[in-house]
Amino acid sequence: MKTNFDPKFHGYSFINRFEFKGFSKIFKTLSNKLIYGMCGGMVFSALDFYFDQKIIPDYSKVDQIPENYAKYLWKRQSESTSISVLIKIIKFASLSKKSSINMSIKDELPQIIDRLIDKLPVPIVIIRSSLFQNPTHNHQVLVTGIEEHENCMKLKLYDPNHPKSEPFLIIQQYPELLIQQSTGELVRGFFVNTYSYKFSYLVNY
Repeated sequence: MKTNFDPKFHGYSFINRFEFKGFSKIFKTLSNKLIYGMCGGMVFSALDFYFDQKIIPDYSKVDQIPENYAKYLWKRQSESTSISVLIKIIKFASLSKKSSINMSIKDELPQIIDRLIDKLPVPIVIIRSSLFQNPTHNHQVLVTGIEEHENCMKLKLYDPNHPKSEPFLIIQQYPELLIQQSTGELVRGFFVNTYSYKFSYLVNY
């Protein structure tokens, strides 16, 4: 079961790693840079272009992104991390890893499958940190398809941390509940994010 979203064509070419250099501009002796991600903005905006049937801008490096487009990504990032999303992150992070994985498979996976049946890519939030760990380690990706195997399922992804590739989540229910990512990052669970379409053609780039 697969949607028409192809990460190599519909996803961004640059990696999800942005630098804020404002402090170093103010304090000339400050060499450290603030590194941050906009995975939610990248996922939501990629969906905007996908539904508009437009080719996504082919920036190969973050430094190539013009200021107005960076603002668009930031706006979509903020919209992908609503209060309800933050509350749900806290809810999942407060659970044990086993309980979080169980809730993901029981409550969230059926929603993903239903949307994939309708050929709709599904934005999800991956929980990587527990309640008292760094919340920025949590991540947003787009589920583009699913493969069913004898002992597991594989959710194919567009992952802004791995451009021009198609990593996947491995969901194993037997002999124990387990969710792993093919690229090695920790997964404590996931849930479906709420995406609202925005007109990508309003963006100048």
